[in-house]
Amino acid sequence: MVALYFGVSVLNNLAFGFQVSMPLHIVFRSSGLIANMVCGYIFMSKRYHVMQIVSVVLVTVGVVIATFASIGQTAEEEQSYDNNKQESFFGIILLSCGVVLAALLGLYQEETYKKYGKHWKEGLFYNHALALPMFLFFWKDIRNQAVAISQSPPMYVNFRPEFINNLLVIFPALWYSLGVNVVSQLACASGVHQMTSMSTSLSLNVVLNLRKLVSLILSVLLFRNPITPNMTLGCMLVFLGTFAYTQASRKTQPATKLQTNSAAQQCTRPAKAIVKSDSIKPKDV
Repeated sequence: MVALYFGVSVLNNLAFGFQVSMPLHIVFRSSGLIANMVCGYIFMSKRYHVMQIVSVVLVTVGVVIATFASIGQTAEEEQSYDNNKQESFFGIILLSCGVVLAALLGLYQEETYKKYGKHWKEGLFYNHALALPMFLFFWKDIRNQAVAISQSPPMYVNFRPEFINNLLVIFPALWYSLGVNVVSQLACASGVHQMTSMSTSLSLNVVLNLRKLVSLILSVLLFRNPITPNMTLGCMLVFLGTFAYTQASRKTQPATKLQTNSAAQQCTRPAKAIVKSDSIKPKDV
């Protein structure tokens, strides 16, 4: 489990170094729903409703459209496109491997919580703590990034009283951004592990897709990343498929509950008949 988590983290971060934009990164990782369903079918012998499969197809088509829309360049960028095309495809390969490993990790966590109990806090701790020594292989990159963060300009704000501003100026601005990122990541990872212990891995991926939609919107608004009409169409198909999967899952739940209740009633009927026959005998005597 720790090795899978380490592989997912490294591959997803390495993809940023190969001309992969944040919107493409978010939309492409939305295919984790597809990878989870395929891996569940192959390795866990799971079966799915037809509507769930259709929704997965919608997500797949949306990811493909968004991927090629992001790689395709405008006429002004055609010269640089020939140089960056190979890097872009290599980044997409890294993302694909990360998506498959993430699907296997989710399924493995689901089975682990079922077998050993819903101890999600222990899983959260050991996944991160045991993976830390593995990052020593990237020590030079970590050191270079720490130096770059330390060389960033200080943070200047207009807080009152004045001594707060003096305290904030002590550290570079990027260290504060890193701290906010760590805190938000802790909250996100805690929620993911807790939900994994309470539901299936596939349902977790549906929720994560909704989170990716919010991240995609924020990325476009805050960082002004260009989005073409095809990219917009791909995003719409991705999240339309996610919504369709949610509705299909709701339709399959009542049937399961109905079958369970009917089976329980059939099991209790012979017991009632025995009680009645036993209650008649003393009266006859």
